[in-house]
Formats: sequence, structure tokens, C-alpha cells
Amino acid sequence: MILGLGIDFLETRRVERELARGEWLPDDGIFTAEETRYCNSVRCPARRYTICFAAKEATLKALGVRAPDLAMFREVEVEFGAGDVCGVRLHNRLRIHSERLGVRRIRIATTGHFPQAGAIVILED
Repeated sequence: MILGLGIDFLETRRVERELARGEWLPDDGIFTAEETRYCNSVRCPARRYTICFAAKEATLKALGVRAPDLAMFREVEVEFGAGDVCGVRLHNRLRIHSERLGVRRIRIATTGHFPQAGAIVILED
């Protein structure tokens, strides 16, 4: 049974502007060290950051949670594989919240075609 559904789209150019101001670091409160390492491993990381952020936002929406602080974005850890995003792992408050909801599986689909990237997340029991 579907317990939650979230979707998010983001303009890649917006992320490019953010990156031009300086490299995003794990201490910025949005990305984990592993996510930052993965996104920065290519010559033009904006696409990967855009997909990663959209996946985090879609997950929060599926959980029905508004982020009271930037640290909550790190509680949604996007996992990467050969085809970019392959999963989502929840930590701390969000893991506890998802357990209360009865979430047993998180399905995610992403797209990163310029000029936008997006993600859809489905929570299942």
C-alpha cells in the first residue's frame, strides 16, 4: 500500500548559480559528505546536485515533513549507483518518523535532462 508520494523539480541553472558562489560543502547542511563527493566527481556537478536535491525534497514531501532546519536535509541520504540515484536512506528524526508511518520501502525515480531535474518518491508499507 502507498503511504506517501512526493515529487519535486528544480532548474539546473539555479543550482549552477549556487555552485558559482562556491562549492557546497557537507557543513552547509544540505548534502552528506558522500553525496558531495559523488556530485563533485564530474567536471560539471550541477546536474548531479540538482537531482540529489530534488530527491531529498521529494522524500520530505512524501513523508509529509517540512524541514525545520537544514540538518534535516542530511537525514535524507541519496544513494548512488551506476545509473545515478538508486535509493534513499533515512537517518535520525526522519527514520523514526518513517517507522511510525509504517514505511518499509522507499521507491525513487529521477530524471536529469537539462534544463531541469526531478524526482518522484513513493513510500510503501
